[in-house]
Amino acid sequence: MTKTFCMLMLTGALAGAFAVSSGAAAKEITVALASTFTTMDPYDAGDTLSQNSAKSMYEGLFGLDKDMKLKNALATGYEVSKDGLVYTVTLRKGVMFHDGTEFKADAVKANFDRVTNKDNALRRYTLYMNIAKTEVVDDYTVRITLHTPFSAFINQLAHPAGVMICPKSLKKYPGKQIAFHPCGTGPYILKDYNPSEILHVVKNPNYWQKGLPKLDGIYFKPVPENSTRVAMLRTGEAQFIFPVPPEQAKTLTGSDNLEVTVSPSIIERYVAFNTKTKPFNDVRVRKALN
Repeated sequence: MTKTFCMLMLTGALAGAFAVSSGAAAKEITVALASTFTTMDPYDAGDTLSQNSAKSMYEGLFGLDKDMKLKNALATGYEVSKDGLVYTVTLRKGVMFHDGTEFKADAVKANFDRVTNKDNALRRYTLYMNIAKTEVVDDYTVRITLHTPFSAFINQLAHPAGVMICPKSLKKYPGKQIAFHPCGTGPYILKDYNPSEILHVVKNPNYWQKGLPKLDGIYFKPVPENSTRVAMLRTGEAQFIFPVPPEQAKTLTGSDNLEVTVSPSIIERYVAFNTKTKPFNDVRVRKALN
């Protein structure tokens, strides 16, 4: 069965937010999400909502467009050795981190050295454990050597986890501390963050993509209760909610100022349990739950 997801937006409020002139009031929107944030460290995140929110502040070497096709981001291209083990990546020049330092090859090495160090116990270690070493060729060229050939490696680099965190911040906030001090190259900069209450990001004035971002700021608010999330949208307290409660999708579709977007999804929702502990070590219990 094809999996789908629904996103709901308040079209009237959204249009107004984009239509005001630069000299008018700040253009900010509120996004109500179904759960609290687990972490703002993409290399240690395992949930989609936290990763999506972190993408407002972070970027990787490569990305995926709306059709899931590979695109350049902080990288401008790459070459692969004949044996498929060595990837030489050229980097975009003139990109600045939120702390004012320039994005260069040393940042790529710092981030991949961090995630491939098993002692750091990051969730995404298994995603990048095939990296044998990362080397700085020059300021705008980096060489990544794999343990074994893997033809989809560039797609791995496009994963939401494979972003570039400010090297200075990694040193200043070691271990898990970096989760509370996000610093990247993305279109938005952290303004306020409380994992259970809010993530407020504001426009990055030095963003490398001219004309972006379109908004002055975004409030991401965890709202686990479905009915509350929908009520926030109806009253205009939120302009986006995700996900839309399936049981309310049809009724909301008929509203004049609301738009429900339904698209194919790669998200899979499941319940995991440890089969080595009671009562889940009993196959009958697992079958009953299933």
